[in-house]
Amino acid sequence: MTVRSPIVLDSDPGIDDAVALQYLLGTGLWDLKAYTSVGGNLPADATYRNARSLARALRIDTDVPVHRGAGRPLSRLPYREATAFHGRAGLGEESLPDSTAPHPTESSAQALLRLSREHEGELTVCATGPLTNVAIALLEDPGFARRVARFVFMGGAAQVPGNVTPVAEFNIWSDPDAAEIVLSSGIPFTMVDLDASHRWLFRPADLAALEAAGPGTALAARLMRTYTKAYTRHGGDGTCPLHDPLAVGVCGDEAFVTTAEGAVIVECASELTRGQTVFVPAAARRVHYSESPSLTARLRVTGRVALGPGPRDFSDHFVTTLPHWPALP
Repeated sequence: MTVRSPIVLDSDPGIDDAVALQYLLGTGLWDLKAYTSVGGNLPADATYRNARSLARALRIDTDVPVHRGAGRPLSRLPYREATAFHGRAGLGEESLPDSTAPHPTESSAQALLRLSREHEGELTVCATGPLTNVAIALLEDPGFARRVARFVFMGGAAQVPGNVTPVAEFNIWSDPDAAEIVLSSGIPFTMVDLDASHRWLFRPADLAALEAAGPGTALAARLMRTYTKAYTRHGGDGTCPLHDPLAVGVCGDEAFVTTAEGAVIVECASELTRGQTVFVPAAARRVHYSESPSLTARLRVTGRVALGPGPRDFSDHFVTTLPHWPALP
């Protein structure tokens, strides 16, 4: 029997967060230790409620605790919800029943810290929303960075435009101070950014495949239909990116993306470029910011950054994996 690796999914559901959870379960690769919610696509109360409802719909709420995230971003800058893409309640047109499972007393950050100690050197953390919870865990215990085996997050834009401003991606823009705390901590990160997620698309044929797969993918099909319509309203072509599912996919196989090693510095001070992720490749031939010892030192903190799609077809893997973990219709 294959031993499944421990993982925490830190999420702000959100349509693509919802299908990312079903995809994670469908892969069969992971022992999901906790589903931690965070404010992002909606405020923290709403994403916690959605996370509990999704845990019920995917039949894991009796086994996997759902933890509530921080009540607000670390940043004091203005914040905007993403209801234009995810709907007023965050899950498109769905109104899912709440789970009857008890509410854990631990916060999302506290659960992350506890699990990092219980599974030191083994735990994968996948974040598909703003990095508030992970930053709080690091502020409480910087040793969290070395105890985590791998940290994969959806966010940022290394070499392409942003999706909330010309230079910033939504998750990082929502709490740039948290992102900079995380990316400067030394945690072993892989950034799954718009450079890669905008290249793996969910297409009309994929929607038809989900609709034909039976009642177990009916919820995912409805969610993705709504998500595709939202992208079409905003100038799309009938497809939509697989942002959050791709981050989960990369946790299991980095062949879905092409990566490079480098530093990622988050702009926190300027409202014009708030949330910009400045990527400096480790292989750069010139010395950057030589006049600034602090920035020079910061560039030595590196991780892996997705710069585009990889050789393995993620869109196909996503669609064929979802039926392996049927949801309540």
